[in-house]
Amino acid sequence: MSKTGKNLTDLLDLNRAQIMYYLVKHPGCSRAELGEFTGLSLASITKIIHSLMECGAIYETGFSEGKKGRRSVGLSFNYKKYKILAVRLSWSRLEIQPYDFLGNTYGKLISIPFLNVTIDTMKHIIQATADGIKSFCAEFPEIAAIGMAIPGPCYRDTGTLLLPPYNIDPAKRHYYPLKKILAEHTQLPIFIEHESNVGALGYWWFESHNEKDAVIMNILSEDGVGIGLVDNGKIFTGIGNCSWELGHISIDYNGRTCPSCGGRGCINAYCSMRALEQITKELLPEHPDSILQSYSNFSCQTIFQAAKQQDPFASNLVFECGKHLGHGILSLLHIFNPDIIVISGMISLGDDLLMNGIQDVLTKGRSAYTIIPKIKLLPIDTELTMLGAATFAIDRMLNAPTQYLSLPTNN
Repeated sequence: MSKTGKNLTDLLDLNRAQIMYYLVKHPGCSRAELGEFTGLSLASITKIIHSLMECGAIYETGFSEGKKGRRSVGLSFNYKKYKILAVRLSWSRLEIQPYDFLGNTYGKLISIPFLNVTIDTMKHIIQATADGIKSFCAEFPEIAAIGMAIPGPCYRDTGTLLLPPYNIDPAKRHYYPLKKILAEHTQLPIFIEHESNVGALGYWWFESHNEKDAVIMNILSEDGVGIGLVDNGKIFTGIGNCSWELGHISIDYNGRTCPSCGGRGCINAYCSMRALEQITKELLPEHPDSILQSYSNFSCQTIFQAAKQQDPFASNLVFECGKHLGHGILSLLHIFNPDIIVISGMISLGDDLLMNGIQDVLTKGRSAYTIIPKIKLLPIDTELTMLGAATFAIDRMLNAPTQYLSLPTNN
């Protein structure tokens, strides 16, 4: 049974969290604005601000015009004092780079490709991650935490990753204690979450602008298809500890076998980049005039490029991929009602052809009461998942600032 009572130290941290959160998002705000946002008295705010300024977490920015023409002293979070190390582990690549609390990157991105993630390759991946952490922490000693995005299935509370090959027998599955093993290589707090969830959070935090109460759905398609949901800045997780696996919703029960879960007709079986490459290989012999015939090996990027060159076969593949994704979105809209759907990852290279396929299905298949939200393709260079990994750590730290930002505990 979890404890529900709050001691004075808990209440102090809760009030600090509200103030720090607002200051990070609103540099230069006044004490009066903080009072209006938090509901705290001016005396309480003054005491908390004093302790935060003493330890260098915030600072005064000078005078600014307040309401009714009154001058007030602005306050700001000390963005130079803290950085986050973002780490992304996908099924084919490891990426590491520092971020600040404004979403800016620092240093040179570490990007290490590999063929797959299995129990046999994890030792190499852990070592590469540990080396990256050590290198960046030496270069940027202000790094205060690690935010890590991982694929699913994963278990967020323990930072455990379920490794392939998957087995229907739980006793034969590989549950890899990723967070526990990484913690042996660093003293920094590590925050791990599913890659599509952190992408949705990163978009809400840095890209939604005036839509701060918005419900954001992030559809991430690269090695697999992941779908994350953020409601008013909170990752929607349900009651379970395991990550969402909405990419495995079936859109055709007699359809293709999903190489990941073994089910039939998953969104993942049609719209992941590995699936797109496999479908292309299967159908290519029927299209001798396609540009793709000139490649002995090709990737999803090659397919998208051929579509941009108006190759009929490649164009149809991308359009059909969009249609399958459209069917998945249509199913999801009967469960969730997001304000905006963000499509991120390699699939965004499909551009207008992909969107045309999505819109074709949504237009023809919507019910009388279905609300179609805004759908946005994010450019591949947005690096939403890495930004999201950093954002997730920022969010966790600001929820417990005394612990993670090294603040005094007695005032």
